[in-house]
Amino acid sequence: MRIVLTQSEGRLMGLQERLETMGLEVLRHPLIQTQTLPADLRPLSDCRWWLFSSVAAVRAVLELGADLRGRCLGAVGRATQQALEEAGGRVDLVAPEETAESLAEAFLAQRPFGFVGLPQGNRARPVLARRLREAGYSVRSVVVYQTLPVPWPPELPVPELVLLASPSGVEGLPERVGRGARLLALGPTTAAALAERGFSYTLVPRPSVEAVVETIQHLRGETCPI
Repeated sequence: MRIVLTQSEGRLMGLQERLETMGLEVLRHPLIQTQTLPADLRPLSDCRWWLFSSVAAVRAVLELGADLRGRCLGAVGRATQQALEEAGGRVDLVAPEETAESLAEAFLAQRPFGFVGLPQGNRARPVLARRLREAGYSVRSVVVYQTLPVPWPPELPVPELVLLASPSGVEGLPERVGRGARLLALGPTTAAALAERGFSYTLVPRPSVEAVVETIQHLRGETCPI
């Protein structure tokens, strides 16, 4: 069985290796790419906390000349944490799941003080900023990168499985693949984008390696439903 992983770099670290141990042929083809924008980071300069929801955001602020040392940093997932630490930052908070909701919950559970800066992409959902503002925090968001679609390679045959990790990725999915493959939707927003295009899908209930593995095992008849 062949599966194509379309998520962006850094998401679901270790998934390919897990799937290969299950006997799947794994191909990697991200359906999105990111591009740093000429953003002004000065609105974030007096924010004690900077919260990062992607590796792309880390890469963008570094390309824009930011110095992460001396700041309190929060990250979504291990890949974002690793990118921050490799850049010399000290990560004080890591969300257990790769979602903005998880980062908001982890931050609010600690109730730290200080303004919060959010370096984000142009298609970032407003949930993180909204949750923090509702809790009384002063939040400053700056769009530091944009997300661009990457076309499906015309020479790549339709696989048995395709993992979609974002609405942006769904946009790059050709009709023949959407109709011919079994689509796995990572989270409700990706599922909604697939439904809008009229594609059938199986929902992966959590944005984690384990949830993807368990979903595929269920589809293969190896476990009980999640």
